[in-house]
Order: sequence, then structure tokens, then C-alpha cells
Amino acid sequence: MYQAVARQTDSSPFITADNSRIRPHYGSHTRWLALSPDLLKRGGGKFDYGDKVQVGGVSPQLDGVYTVHDTMNRRYRHRIDILTHRREKLHILAPGAKLRLAQAPRKSRAQATAATHARPGHHVSKSVASHPSRRLSRQQAG
Repeated sequence: MYQAVARQTDSSPFITADNSRIRPHYGSHTRWLALSPDLLKRGGGKFDYGDKVQVGGVSPQLDGVYTVHDTMNRRYRHRIDILTHRREKLHILAPGAKLRLAQAPRKSRAQATAATHARPGHHVSKSVASHPSRRLSRQQAG
């Protein structure tokens, strides 16, 4: 899980890698997530910004459909990071989250241009590296 704060992201924590703006009252109900670069199409994966993905195996509170809006730092591989608010008290129950494409959106020309100029490695979460529940095996990612 990550929050829109500078110590976990960069100097513009409310702007995602696809240039979406995180609203002030965001939380896990927003249903946005970041993927490690290897899971994104530009890194050889099968997901793209704007895709709706089904996340399972994280916890009953967090399992569900999310929209891909962000990229994790390039040092992470086979990982997901769910946007949550710092005041939320959420617990991860089981390691081995599963991710599958739920729906790929149609992109407008403006969205495609914005995605091309997005900053890779925009968000970094310190909690992801240490918690196995958000590390995906190659089978689970594909």
C-alpha cells in the first residue's frame, strides 16, 4: 500500500505517472494502483495505464477491481501497490496477490499522448519491498 505523500512518491505526490490527479479525500475506495514497471506494456508486461485489473488474495477489504494509474520505482519487479490514505487501518492477510486484466479502456488521443510523457518510476513505496503479499510470481502476473 502507498499513500500520496512525498516520502513515498516524489515532489508531486498528487500527480500519478499517467498524469491523473489524486483528489484530497482519496483512499482505498478510490481503487487506484501502481504496478512495477515490468508489469506495464512499456516494460514487457500486459497492463497499461487506464486498464481495469482484478486484484485478489490481498485482503477482503482490498480485493476487487482497480484502475492502473501509477508506476512503482524500477527497482521493484512483479509487484502491485494500492493507493490508500494514511489514516486507513488496513491489514494484509495472505501473501501471493493475483492480478488479471478485467477491462482495457479505449484511449483518447490526449490520454495516449499523456501516457507517452508520463514519468516512469514515479511512485515508490517503502512497504512493498518488505511485504510478500504484494509480490507477484511470474505466473500470477501473466
